[in-house]
Order: sequence, then C-alpha cells, then structure tokens
Amino acid sequence: MAGREKSISSINKKIKEGSAVVLTEMELIEEIQDGHKLNASDIDVVTTACCAETSGTAAMISVPVTGRGVFTRAHRVWLNGVLGYPGPAPNERLGLVESLVFASQPADGKGNNYNGAKLFLDILRRKEIHAACLSLEGDTYETSFHLDEIEFARMYIYNCFFKKLSPEDTTSSKTRHLKTIRCGSKILINKAPGVVTGSGTGSAPEHRALSLAADMFGMDPEDMEESETGIKNSIVLAIPVITEGVLKDLAACLMEERDRKSEDSIDIPEKAAAQYLKQCIQKGEFLLISSDMYLTNWF
Repeated sequence: MAGREKSISSINKKIKEGSAVVLTEMELIEEIQDGHKLNASDIDVVTTACCAETSGTAAMISVPVTGRGVFTRAHRVWLNGVLGYPGPAPNERLGLVESLVFASQPADGKGNNYNGAKLFLDILRRKEIHAACLSLEGDTYETSFHLDEIEFARMYIYNCFFKKLSPEDTTSSKTRHLKTIRCGSKILINKAPGVVTGSGTGSAPEHRALSLAADMFGMDPEDMEESETGIKNSIVLAIPVITEGVLKDLAACLMEERDRKSEDSIDIPEKAAAQYLKQCIQKGEFLLISSDMYLTNWF
C-alpha cells in the first residue's frame, strides 16, 4: 500500500462490511511502544479525543415562551437566570424566542457560580429550565421547559483546541494528518454526532483550533465532564489513515504529546470517548465524510 492513497469511500466500504481496522489513539501509542512497525495498509481509522474547555461554547435554543400572538419581539431572555440574546428571526409572534446563550455568561442574582455551561449541563440532564422573557413592549413572561419539549437546541463550539494533534515545533512538517480534517468532517460532541464547520476563532500555527456544531438532543450529560476545574465538552475525531504520511505524522504528534508529560497524557474520559467512537465505527454506525474544503489557519 506504500505510496498509494486510500480513498474515504474505500474505508467506508470496509466499515459497512465490518472489516475496517480501527485503533484508538492509546492503542496506536501502545503498538508503537511495543515496537510494532505499522503501515497505512494495517490501519484504516484512528480515533482521538480531547476534553475541551467550554469557554468557547455557545448554544442556540428555541425557547417556548407564550402562545401565538401574545407579543411582537423579545428584548431579553433569561434561562435559569443566564442572559440569552434573542435571534434575528421574528418567531416571537409564534410564542418562540430563538436565544443564543454563551457558556461563560454568568447567571443574574446567583451566588453559586451558575453560568451558561452549567445551564447546558442541566438542559442535557433533562432538568426543568425556568425561562423569563422581557418583550419590547415592556412585559415579562415566565415559563418552564425541558429539552424534550423544544424543537431546536444546537451547541456551537467556536474555539476547540486539539493540542495533541499539533507538533510542538510550529515550523514542523508533521501536519499531514491535519489535512484529513476538513469542513464537513464528522465528529462526536458529548457522544452526539456533529460536524467540523471550520477553523476556530483562535486558530493559528501555534494553536490549532476547530469550530464544531452538534444538536444537543443526543448528547450524553455524563460526557460533558463537570469537575473542580470546570465543565468540559468531550470531542472525538476519526482520522482516516489514507497514506503512510498521515499515519507517520499522527503517531509522531501523539508520541510527542505523551513525552511532554511525566504521566499518561491521555486521561480516562478521553480514553473512553475514543473507545466509544471506535465501537460506533466497528458497528457501522459512523461513516466518514469526504470533503474538498480545507480549513484556513488549521495546518
């Protein structure tokens, strides 16, 4: 297989047949450490995960506020006290307010550090969410809802850093694996299927970042990690091993990231997330998408 490039369609064919060879990032590292010399013909996909800070996360939520024709436009909306920004579509006459909420937005009048990220987690847990809407007419309307009662809830991650995929030396040429990640590439966010929409807002040669999107309905709140350091999203990518160069550069970056730390650089949630996507691929539930749209400021 040396010198030849595998197509995404050929890898998908193997996934559908159940014959695709899929390794998690940890399994790839272990193979290398055991002295095994791997070729692109030996592997079809490598799954890699990260726990990304929610500081670069927002959600657009269609909030049911009142019945039809009660008010004309929303001026402000709060979800569990977290300020949201009404969207441009005038659906208020239908009783709906499309609200953009940022994860870093603190709640009004809350003394327990409640913010947008904790709101998202409560939404994923199917908890009842209190909504308050101030109309342009100056009237306030209050209601409550949970995730299964609304029609639209989508998470947007506009600055997701994937450090382990980038070489430490920004002038390094070990970036051929990054070219497999393009606009439209499928990913998982908190176990829900999503897509890469482009480069992240802070993407640069020394800090490669992605922007991503996924519906919240299928997300697992257990994967949206809550710890003493804050709330993080679980992001998983499937890297198609289409050439020897892709495999070589991916392996080099993963080993480099591991060597930078004195202990295992892939933590337990990341291992579990990469393993979950591997299982989805092996079951034929996750196919790759080919795209010609390269990402700016990514490689």
